[in-house]
Amino acid sequence: MSAIRKEELSFDYGQEYDEYSPKKRRIKKKKKNNNVIENFKNTLMIAVTFILGISIVYNYAVITDKQMELNNINHDIAALKDEIDTYNITLESIKNTNSIEETAKSYLGMNYPTRKQTVFVDFTYGDTETEQQTANSEDENKNILVGIIDKVVSFIH
Repeated sequence: MSAIRKEELSFDYGQEYDEYSPKKRRIKKKKKNNNVIENFKNTLMIAVTFILGISIVYNYAVITDKQMELNNINHDIAALKDEIDTYNITLESIKNTNSIEETAKSYLGMNYPTRKQTVFVDFTYGDTETEQQTANSEDENKNILVGIIDKVVSFIH
């Protein structure tokens, strides 16, 4: 036999060949420590889930509160629009010239101006002073008569 080549020799002694196996030592893990870690993980997961659930419910409560505020504001806007419409209708009735005239006559005692209260302004150029004096004297006579007629008519109304 050479040193390079090694042959396997097998001898049969009539007994079964049992493989030799040394005793394997099992390394005992600390199950107590592993259970504590597992319990901590489970508790942590439950706590995180609970916090997430509470935050979701809180956010829905905030959203609902904002929706209620929005509905209240929309209700107020509708009420204000109705009030504006009411004011516009009242304003249209006040703008009516017949009602203004009736109010002026009945409550304020106003009448149409008489001829006596009317003043005419002449913007003509030239010598018309003598014509104006004669016209003024004639107008005064007419104004007295017209003033009496106006008083009678206003008394009748």
